[in-house]
Amino acid sequence: MPELPVVPLPVSGEALGSWVWAIARTYGLMPGTYLRRLGIPHRWVTEAIHRDLVIRPLPSVMERLQADTGVAPEVLRRMTFSGLNRELEEACHHHHLPCAACVDEASRRAGRPVGLLHAWAVWRVVCPDHPPCPKPMEVADGLPLAPFYGQVRTIITFLDRAAFDPRAFEGIVGTRMAPAFTVAAFVRFVFVLNAYLSVRVTEFDEFRDLAGFRIRHAFSRNEVGEPMPLPPEERNDPAISLVLAWQLVADPMRTLLAGLHTANPVHHKTERDAGQFMGLVGLLLEFWPGEMLSLLLTGHALSRRDWGGDGARTGLAIAATDQWSNNPSHSARLAEAQWNHSAWTRVLFSDAIRNRHAGWRSRFPIDGPLQSGFVAANTKAASLVGQARRDTWRPSQDERTGLGRFLAKPAPPIREKHPNSPAPTPGRQAPATTPVTPTHIAQAVRFVLDAHGPLPTGKLRARQRRAVLRKLSAAAVRCLNQEAWCGMTGAAPHDPPAPSRKKR
Repeated sequence: MPELPVVPLPVSGEALGSWVWAIARTYGLMPGTYLRRLGIPHRWVTEAIHRDLVIRPLPSVMERLQADTGVAPEVLRRMTFSGLNRELEEACHHHHLPCAACVDEASRRAGRPVGLLHAWAVWRVVCPDHPPCPKPMEVADGLPLAPFYGQVRTIITFLDRAAFDPRAFEGIVGTRMAPAFTVAAFVRFVFVLNAYLSVRVTEFDEFRDLAGFRIRHAFSRNEVGEPMPLPPEERNDPAISLVLAWQLVADPMRTLLAGLHTANPVHHKTERDAGQFMGLVGLLLEFWPGEMLSLLLTGHALSRRDWGGDGARTGLAIAATDQWSNNPSHSARLAEAQWNHSAWTRVLFSDAIRNRHAGWRSRFPIDGPLQSGFVAANTKAASLVGQARRDTWRPSQDERTGLGRFLAKPAPPIREKHPNSPAPTPGRQAPATTPVTPTHIAQAVRFVLDAHGPLPTGKLRARQRRAVLRKLSAAAVRCLNQEAWCGMTGAAPHDPPAPSRKKR
């Protein structure tokens, strides 16, 4: 039976901290008072208490809350990020972006203020239920937005599951390439595309859930070769970058060759198109493992076949555009795919790419919770990429987060040396701080032991040992007192008289 007679029902998607606050208001308590009942001291209640209750909550707090309310443990766990992928925990610590429309709707249904759990979900780059309207320059005229945003909701639903299932990407990219794909890496790829590549959605195939894109702007480099992000006014809506990143993972070859084109048509390509495609290759090298790159360079992919008088085309370009074989635009699509494949081969083997993408560290800085500590793929195998990323965040994975950080013992203070202090030399070494017994105390102890005679060598009881120690200590104190008195009067020390005991 629950200990609290009346408990407000949690709303679907509500965060644990919001529900705890609602329980406290129901009984007219301050939140800190009820938190103390749950075993959370006042000094643990900081500005981050809502986040601490969501990320890795303490089992003792969950058990006490279940006993108070009678709510099933699995319902309480759904109000937290218990079991979240450890790579995402640090990013969620620095992310809180609630959807105002979702919060208002949930609060209206509950009749009280409600805080939603997914406000801390860093992988929700947009709200799937209330996506923002795209700018006119981002979509073609007459593009159906309903199926496009349906694809956005499908991607967000997958990420909601993959954040707690490290093997979720195996069903998308296969077991061999899955180690290189995590939710944290994918979300960072979305942010990188959003900051360094601006595209326009030209079409959307409702039957295959496949969008077509054309590059508007790509990043440039400064004098030292560092990539410069696009101005904020030229960047896409995050939903468009999300769909592009998803298609480059779920259907990479078709998207790269037939679904993503540079600014100009195939017969009017300029240096601008070559620069855009080279920038795209640089972004893909950040995320794609070596196995995915090799798909473009196999013998079948590079084999050339004649296609209806249009000249020789690579086998991969023909396969990527096969679904449009009965469409009047097939010839143009095939030519675009052939140009992309040829440009990819030239750029990938260029000296600029080999020299620019050496090492593991990412060369594309971004703002936000996933801005640091990222390992780029840079043509490495998927297993090596996954291991390098695990090694990067493993030193901090055992650090306590949430309320558990208050249980960790503080590290001992480090005493720094004065910056101007000279280095110690063998002649200036400080003497060892070993305890030195004063001479008069050593003489008093020796005198008492001589006067007492041999000590018992047999096994003594604790009471007997204490009696011997008390007797020797008293005799040593009398000896020291006598020496001090003789030093003051100038008389020679003499043996202290035995204490007189009166018989009753």
